[in-house]
Amino acid sequence: MLEYRGKIPFLLNEYDQNIVYLCSSNRNIEDYYYVLKDIYRGNVIKLESSLYSEELEKDNYDLLEILNLKERYIILISLEAYLRDYFIEGKKYRFKVGESLDIKRLLSELESNHYEKSYLVEGRNQYSMRGDIIDIFPKDSDNPLRIELGFDDEIERVTYFDIESQKSIEKKDDLYMYINSNKEKKTDFLDLIKSQENTKFFVENTELLRYKLSEIIEEKNLEESPILEKYENLLKLSEHIEIKKFTNEELREFENQEYVKNLGKSENLKIKIVSEEEKRYREIFLGENFSFEKYPLFEGYQEGDTIVLTDRELKGIRVKRDRKDKGMLRYKTPLEIEEGDYIIHELYGVGLYLGIEVIDGNDYLKIKYADEDKLFVPVESIGRIGKYVSVSGEIPEIFKLGRKGFRKKYKKISEELIVFAREIVEIQAQRDLKAGYSFAPDTIWQEEFEESFPYRETESQMKAIEDVKRDMESTRIMDRIVCGDVGFGKTEVAIRAAFKCAMEGKQVGLMVPTTVLAQQHYERFSERMKNYPVTIELLSRLSTSKEQTQTLKNIKSGAVDIIIGTHRLLSKDVKFRDLGLIIIDEEQKFGVKAKEKLKKVRYSVDMLTLTATPIPRTLNLSLLGIRDLSVIDTPPVGRKPIVTNFIEGSIPNIKDIIMKEIAREGQVFYIYNFVKGIEKKAEELSKMLPDYLKIGYVHGQMLPKEIKDKIKDFENGELDILLATTIIENGIDIENANTMIIDRMDKLGLSQIYQLRGRIGRGNRQGYCYILTKEYVGKKAKEREESIKNLEEIGGGGLQLSMEDMKIRGAGEILGEKQHGALETFGYTLYMKMLQDEIAKIKGEFEEGLDDIEIKVNYPAFIPNEYIDKNEKVRVYRRISESRNISELKILAEELEDRFGKMPVEAQGLFKYLALKLRARKLGIKYAREIKGKNQCEIRFYNERVKFEVLLNLIQKRVVEYKKTTETLDYNGSIEEFINIYEGAEDENERV
Repeated sequence: MLEYRGKIPFLLNEYDQNIVYLCSSNRNIEDYYYVLKDIYRGNVIKLESSLYSEELEKDNYDLLEILNLKERYIILISLEAYLRDYFIEGKKYRFKVGESLDIKRLLSELESNHYEKSYLVEGRNQYSMRGDIIDIFPKDSDNPLRIELGFDDEIERVTYFDIESQKSIEKKDDLYMYINSNKEKKTDFLDLIKSQENTKFFVENTELLRYKLSEIIEEKNLEESPILEKYENLLKLSEHIEIKKFTNEELREFENQEYVKNLGKSENLKIKIVSEEEKRYREIFLGENFSFEKYPLFEGYQEGDTIVLTDRELKGIRVKRDRKDKGMLRYKTPLEIEEGDYIIHELYGVGLYLGIEVIDGNDYLKIKYADEDKLFVPVESIGRIGKYVSVSGEIPEIFKLGRKGFRKKYKKISEELIVFAREIVEIQAQRDLKAGYSFAPDTIWQEEFEESFPYRETESQMKAIEDVKRDMESTRIMDRIVCGDVGFGKTEVAIRAAFKCAMEGKQVGLMVPTTVLAQQHYERFSERMKNYPVTIELLSRLSTSKEQTQTLKNIKSGAVDIIIGTHRLLSKDVKFRDLGLIIIDEEQKFGVKAKEKLKKVRYSVDMLTLTATPIPRTLNLSLLGIRDLSVIDTPPVGRKPIVTNFIEGSIPNIKDIIMKEIAREGQVFYIYNFVKGIEKKAEELSKMLPDYLKIGYVHGQMLPKEIKDKIKDFENGELDILLATTIIENGIDIENANTMIIDRMDKLGLSQIYQLRGRIGRGNRQGYCYILTKEYVGKKAKEREESIKNLEEIGGGGLQLSMEDMKIRGAGEILGEKQHGALETFGYTLYMKMLQDEIAKIKGEFEEGLDDIEIKVNYPAFIPNEYIDKNEKVRVYRRISESRNISELKILAEELEDRFGKMPVEAQGLFKYLALKLRARKLGIKYAREIKGKNQCEIRFYNERVKFEVLLNLIQKRVVEYKKTTETLDYNGSIEEFINIYEGAEDENERV
């Protein structure tokens, strides 16, 4: 049977039988799978090529699950997966709400099956037990599961939870997991399937598969006859399909819209267009007798007299699909303090954090100062404390408590801080006064264009898009930074802003640090905007002088809507006819001169800056509100965190890493940042690897065309391994490259390593980054290794990374010469908080922090160690202290009950106490104390916040008594009761 590749999923969907379909490539498996998931009424499973044992084991459990369900199924399988042996049974463990759980037996089973115990479950094959909560990440599940136990170990709740946020996402009444497999009992795939009734087998591209088979036998040094026999047995049972596609000539013609229109006029042909951009194609082919369907089909086909065309044919692009996995907000952990860290208290200076201590039924943070002085800080005042981040390696000056040393320094710095804060407020005011161009609201074309985005926007990405549009539509000149981790969708924000600008007839300049990135952006912008009347051109070293001259003319005349280039765009000969928007990608990569030129433009035209690791000065300015900041902190749906391993750079290790990726039909980046030795390194790799693997290399000293061609070859799959310098750290987006090896990490900056790592794991496959370790000479290289390991542990992103990089490289001139001393004294984190507080005071926007309000209650209010582990507890206290209102506090309380079980009385008391503080702040209460042993409390207000009429009314009614000597109010009852009465009286007063 000869059949078009694009038709295969629809063909398989027509059969009533179960189907096993042997694919000739992983790409075919992926493409068929996503269509079948949408149209097939049954179970679909894909078994791909892989050498990673964790993936193989999960595939085996998934296969057993589908066979045991006794429902219709389609199995899409690769040749390597077909040749594997499979275990034929696995032991299941069932969790049903209302049934008792034998905890001892479960824990014993988990231990004997090599599950690792950890406090929080962060990866597969781990389990955790916290009070009545048991978390397990089974071998066969996409998400970990959580069991909550009640009286007599009865199961009260079973849920799946999200690995990033640690929050429950799906409630179940009953579920089971495979806890182990009987690995002794194994059989081949065909024997396993033969036990199933009514199964139809297909094999595609038999000649290509036979060639692959001989490659597998040779590479793994296998005995030929049993493997051939296995393959022949399947061929005998199967229907053979040879895959066909449109020819290259046909593809070129389909990109010409006039050709497609003429084709549709033929009497014996019908045209159907299937695309996410269905609305736009209806406009383009208005009046033609075409049919249209909105769907992201990967490839077109011809069936009888109907030609089905997709974006693959009409735009010449690979159609990308949204990932179906569940997405949750990433759990953002700040650079948190741990025992032994230097911290800074804004009133007492730098000290050594010694942990949490319980005093009189409450938690206190214990800090050591000079001469063994100890300071005990109540946990609700954690906002006054920051991790000390300053020049790395220098031990900060530590003062004695109660001495004038730090207070004197604090007073002087505070005065300087007020002056600096005034300067900043003036700059902000100047910026607000200058009027910019106000763009119109979104057009219908803008809406259609945005609908054609092949992925689901994440929550924070959508917010960034709305922020940018709001800025563009206002009269204020936009100066916004969009900060997001590598691959989190910053480019789409820029594409939509550029489209909005071009639709209004104004020009866009997109400036990038490298020619490679310029080319990548040019291709991506062109691909997205192909169906719209937008002219995009490229100005960089890749263009010939003749092309550059013509492009400059086009910019001047307005014939170009969007111009993409390097700092060449800042040259004097580049004259725009009507510039409306400048987009800067990775600003920190530009030199001083380029930045100075950009500064001059900044307050005259809308500017959008994209960055994954903001330079500290930029981060500082954006935090202070001199520039606006949007943070994209939600990973794309289905994106898996990159697994980073530090391994010895031996030949067997390197070969093993590469062959594992090649086995799953992937590609490998090998980073080697030495131009002189790169050819020699390529020869070394060639010697250790099989001849059929193709290796290419790129570096910044090659001709621009050579770089472009090599990257194109890698993108098209003509190269298996790309050896590269850091030239590829920005903008390269190759979904099939999911392994990276970094050689000589000691020669790279932390942010470079982070950016490089972001080149992999961009599809829905697990990305692996291997950092080859050497005996490091430099202390900083060792620090970098520790930082990357820490970032892995906290799942942090570019913002945290920027802080770490500052710590390693030294804070330097972050806030300018005048502020250097202040920074050294307070560290970056606390200095920023104090500066922002001063700015808010000048603007009249300051609100007292919860730690400024003193409230003492007669019940315990803390988190016991038995409920939450001490290190996790500090993070929780920080998050509680940052709650801005009672509803945020309530959401956090629900999260803790979900993650750690029912709250003990002490933790309930803490949330009750903090809710009181939030209510007290709103009312202007400065101090409140419940008197021990009595049902009585005393209250003091901020003089400027008190409502005198309300208080006078309460005093006259003898509800409270005013004490002149202490300026307090006495009330017979608890603080909560007083607040209830005062709030009620305030409401009544307002109504009168």
